[in-house]
Amino acid sequence: MQKLKSLSKRIIEHAEPNLGIIGIFTTLGYPVYYIIWTFLFPQPYENLMLRIFCAFISIPCILYRHIPVSLKKFFPFYFYLTFFIDVPYFFSFMLLKNECSTVWTMSLLTGIFMLILILSNWMVVSIMTILGFITAYATVMFLDGEVSFAFFQLEYIPVFLFSFIGSIIANHNRQLAHQTKISLLKSLSGSIAHEMRNPLNAITNAIGSVHATLPKKADINTESKSYSVSHSCLMNIHQVIEESSNTLNRANKIIDSILASMRGDEVSTGMFIRISVVDAIEAAVNSFPFNDAEEKKLIGINNIQNFNFLGDCDLFHYVLFNLLKNSLYYRNKKNFCITITTDSTLAENTIKFRDTGPGIPANKRELVFDSFYTSDKKGGNGLGLSFCRRVINAFGGTIVCNSKEGEWTEFIITLPKYDSKKVREIKNNILQEKRVLVTEDQPANRLLLSKFLSEINCQYEMAENGMRAIELLSEKRYDLIFMDFEMQILNGDATVKHIRSADGMDPSLAIHYLDVPVVGLTSLPRKEALERARECGMNEVLIKPLKRTDFRKIIEKYFFSGVKSIRHVKEELISGKRILLVDDNETSLKFMSIMLDHLGCNVDHALHGKEAIDLLEKEDFDLVLMDLEMPVMDGIEATMAIRAGTHFHRFHSFRTIPIIALTGNDDEQNKQNIKNAGMNYHLCKPVFTDELISAITLVLNNNSEENETIPANNKKERPVTNSATFWNTLYNENILDAATINSLIEIGGDELLESLFGNFSTDTDQLIGKLEKSVTTKDLKQYDFIIHTIKGSSGCIGAHKMFVLCRYINEYSRKGEWPDNSTWMEILKTVYAETKHELQILINPETTPSS
Repeated sequence: MQKLKSLSKRIIEHAEPNLGIIGIFTTLGYPVYYIIWTFLFPQPYENLMLRIFCAFISIPCILYRHIPVSLKKFFPFYFYLTFFIDVPYFFSFMLLKNECSTVWTMSLLTGIFMLILILSNWMVVSIMTILGFITAYATVMFLDGEVSFAFFQLEYIPVFLFSFIGSIIANHNRQLAHQTKISLLKSLSGSIAHEMRNPLNAITNAIGSVHATLPKKADINTESKSYSVSHSCLMNIHQVIEESSNTLNRANKIIDSILASMRGDEVSTGMFIRISVVDAIEAAVNSFPFNDAEEKKLIGINNIQNFNFLGDCDLFHYVLFNLLKNSLYYRNKKNFCITITTDSTLAENTIKFRDTGPGIPANKRELVFDSFYTSDKKGGNGLGLSFCRRVINAFGGTIVCNSKEGEWTEFIITLPKYDSKKVREIKNNILQEKRVLVTEDQPANRLLLSKFLSEINCQYEMAENGMRAIELLSEKRYDLIFMDFEMQILNGDATVKHIRSADGMDPSLAIHYLDVPVVGLTSLPRKEALERARECGMNEVLIKPLKRTDFRKIIEKYFFSGVKSIRHVKEELISGKRILLVDDNETSLKFMSIMLDHLGCNVDHALHGKEAIDLLEKEDFDLVLMDLEMPVMDGIEATMAIRAGTHFHRFHSFRTIPIIALTGNDDEQNKQNIKNAGMNYHLCKPVFTDELISAITLVLNNNSEENETIPANNKKERPVTNSATFWNTLYNENILDAATINSLIEIGGDELLESLFGNFSTDTDQLIGKLEKSVTTKDLKQYDFIIHTIKGSSGCIGAHKMFVLCRYINEYSRKGEWPDNSTWMEILKTVYAETKHELQILINPETTPSS
């Protein structure tokens, strides 16, 4: 359906410039040719009423530019119906009524040529032509009881086919050339918008450099200390930096939105929140880049009545910025001023933006909202008001222009009430894209929450314990988590601590879960629950029994109020790390170096991918920050070369060294290219300090876990589950880990594998003998040492089941306790025997012992 709508839109856009001419031609042509075929060159059959009807229905084409906006949504239906009747149906009907005479055969062929030129799509033309002929045939049969082909000649068929197919091919090539030009123009415009990032990045770099060299931001209530600058000055500098960073974030969002708009995408509603109109207007006016103080005095904010609306604050600022910029073009006009007012009624909210400029002629008030419409003003790009209308429409509102020439122009923005049906529909569409995880061991509470979530159209999944929640969180991105405190298998406190630490997670998910809101569910006293929530990293607590009103408040707060969670980051992981920064932009190199130096990192530079590969071969690094667009060898090529490892002799960590991409392009295709190349994560330029810290710490944290002596599934040792669960599930574990074994084969081939397996068997035989002795003598220290040793060797060799079992036993041995199963030693020996058997099959399948 979406493809059909898109095709219909393209066809109408193609015909739109010529609709007026087509309307005049058809409205006048039908009656004129009635005279020609009746009196000058009489034909066997004519129909004045049919011609008048065809001429009449063509009149709206002449008046297309004057059709009200509210009626234009019906225009596609009218367009296709009118041209179906006027061309294929009319000409086929007249052809059949005149018994396929030569005149009407030529007329039908001419009509088809016109249809091809107007509609431009061969499939639509073919369907309409065939349906038109069938409908006309049925009409003649109904009226006359028969259809005569008295003057039809077989020679018409090849002529028709040649003309029809040839015209379609020729028109298709013309359309292809036209679409290519349009694509080039869109690409050019997109490139211009994209290049706007460069000055923004330069400003960001300057801000970041200042920020990196300043002391950490002091609390505003802290007593004055000795600084190289005064305390108030320091606070002002930080405030400027924060405001500038927000401005740049907003600018980048606007650029992304404009680029998406030029691609034909709808304005994204995913980040819409509740906005106070007074705060939004004041913030927009205060942050607008006026040329001087006098210019700002031209703005008057009068008769303001506050109301809330659903939207995006940055996009709303863009709308006001555009209106201000357009109006201030006429600031030199005598008595010029701008007035902004708001009003709220029971039915709707309105914002009126009026200036006392020269006004807009009545015939252009709607045209100013057309895509790429430009006035005679210098510097106009034709994008502004068209995009503004798209934004306001996405908010569920409208924007119209009123004006009195020579006196004033007024733009009226109408927005729906925050509690209106329209806003609820937009919210429901947003919530359909949200994913919620409920972790609760009580079926009744799970059922209740599932009902609440179903009512608001959220996607949701249920986990009955913390371990299951961690599994789900490691696989998918959730936007909100409800977490029960007291559960038998890994309680809520431990689960949330694990989530906030992001241990063992993909970096993109890990960074997401630093901020994702977690709401605790409990029957504990509120004071105790809040204390536990603060300690583990929950955002807040819901006290059971759960109520719909409390649940709805949580949804409103975390999805529609702009509340942000506090980020939990292990910054100590960064200090002292050696980082290779690969970028050909000197400004970016300097900025990133200052920022990383301030964090305690040791930084080396490379200007392109080839130089980075050479440095990795010569020296050791903990992490690589890689720009994508570079000469000689770009970031994608360099990463693929690093992961392949063919350029290295000394450097052996080419598969595991973390690589973070730095890119100015955040579209899905680029993300996929980054992932396919083998990069661990990406940061979109401009890069801000908190984003950089989060990305580096999490990637390094995950990498350190991956380098531990554990199986190649890269899962960190998790808290011990209860006894029954572990011993029951142990038998379902794989005996060997294929990923680890394949990795060993890649490194040293079958010879290395056989050697390692031989050593493992010999050592483990001896260790198990010593372990039995330590059990007999109750030597807990020796028992702990042996279990820890077997655990490490099992993980390295890929003996997965042995590793899982020893890891569990090790949790007890470290505490000076024996395992919670009296037959643990027999189970260990059985698992070891299974492991040796599988290893023997793997090494020498031809001499497999019989079972």
